[in-house]
Amino acid sequence: MLGVAVWSGWAPAQAQTRGATDPGVRGGAPGAGGPLPGLSQDEVNFFNAAADVFQEDENVAAGLGPRFNLDSCSGCHFHPAAGGSSPAVNPQVKVATANGARNVVPSFIKANGPVREARFVRNPNGTPDGGVHALFVITGRADAPGCNIQQPNFAAAVAANNVIFRIPTPTFGLGLVEAVPDSGLRASLAANGAQKRSLGISGDFNVTGNDGTITRFGWKAQNKSLLIFSGEAYNVEMGVTNEAFPNEREDNPNCQFNNLPESTTRLVNTTNSASPASDFSSDIVNFTAFMRMLAPPTPASATPATAQAPAAATTQVASATNTSVLGTAAGTSSTSPAATTATTTRGQQVFSNIGCQNCHAVSLTTGKSAMTGQSNVTFHPYSDFAVHAMGNGLADGVTQGNANGSEFRSAPLWGVGQRIFFLHDGRTNDLKDAIQAHASTGSEANSVIHNFNLLSTSDQQALLNFLRSL
Repeated sequence: MLGVAVWSGWAPAQAQTRGATDPGVRGGAPGAGGPLPGLSQDEVNFFNAAADVFQEDENVAAGLGPRFNLDSCSGCHFHPAAGGSSPAVNPQVKVATANGARNVVPSFIKANGPVREARFVRNPNGTPDGGVHALFVITGRADAPGCNIQQPNFAAAVAANNVIFRIPTPTFGLGLVEAVPDSGLRASLAANGAQKRSLGISGDFNVTGNDGTITRFGWKAQNKSLLIFSGEAYNVEMGVTNEAFPNEREDNPNCQFNNLPESTTRLVNTTNSASPASDFSSDIVNFTAFMRMLAPPTPASATPATAQAPAAATTQVASATNTSVLGTAAGTSSTSPAATTATTTRGQQVFSNIGCQNCHAVSLTTGKSAMTGQSNVTFHPYSDFAVHAMGNGLADGVTQGNANGSEFRSAPLWGVGQRIFFLHDGRTNDLKDAIQAHASTGSEANSVIHNFNLLSTSDQQALLNFLRSL
């Protein structure tokens, strides 16, 4: 274990070169988008039907708006497969004027940039805001006659340095994360205490104000469950009221066209898919089921055929034989969480030696799970799901729950090999730049980044290659 910055693999700081580069987004099959291994046939049917709902485009009659950021879950969570993160081509540019809408695309939304939501840091009177201010309105759309509301003044907010951004978080494997008991997360955070203290790493958990249990989803771990995550996103990102968030965020009566909530439990089966559970459930229950049963992404060395198919096309039950150690893909088990080439093996060791694993914990284990075959499963998210102070360089000034303006949840690194945009606001698509951005005044990562900068070029490259193999 590394307690201080001493390791024989380092080159002296004055001798090191700066030639290591991000190898870039890994090509090949997505290695994601399929169901967890070991599910029952009914669960797989539910997963497949729910995947279709997750990928539906919404219109005003279905509840879109009056204010929204995009018109489907998979618009945000698309790369490298449904359930992932922001795609290379931003669909927000097109949706801004879809169906006659008259929105102006804000300056921070680019065709080749990440999907983003915008939050204002302060209210006009100087008090904390932090809420999402939707990019677009339904004004001008053919399916929204009579609605005439305006977009927020994003240009003024940008000029006043009062707007921050968030990009979509990948949802692969989150059912396993949800199934980890609080005791397991706390034990993971407490592990290697002496090493963490020597590196200036502490961290804490965001918790609910009601029952005090750990929240774990979102950039600041602000959401308790995937159901709450789904309900909030449906309302905030698409403007669709639902059983978890039943009230419109825009109160102009000329822009309200539906009874509320707009998405409810279905009393009549009009879909007749292979899953009655999906057919009768509300949209947010379908979104939750899809994410809950979505397998983790697969490392480069172990992409199975079942994980390469689109989610909606997966019709067979994955292997019914569950293993005590889950790999990172549907139908795959492994005793090693990473790819096994020489350079990635070296990079995995570097990852540990310089202290990365102190926040990006390699392994967690589920407790008792209602999903078939998912109890007591060890998986490899590369996150402790705690929030850590990241310094003034990444601070966004927004408090959510116990997470203050400079704290963020350790981003899970599984699947990072195929991720295009990095950090909470998508400010870079270069993995090495993202690593360096972890260091600034007040960051718990400063010592680890110092260790990274002391590495030889070959060891820096091995680490980057290892991360891109995940």
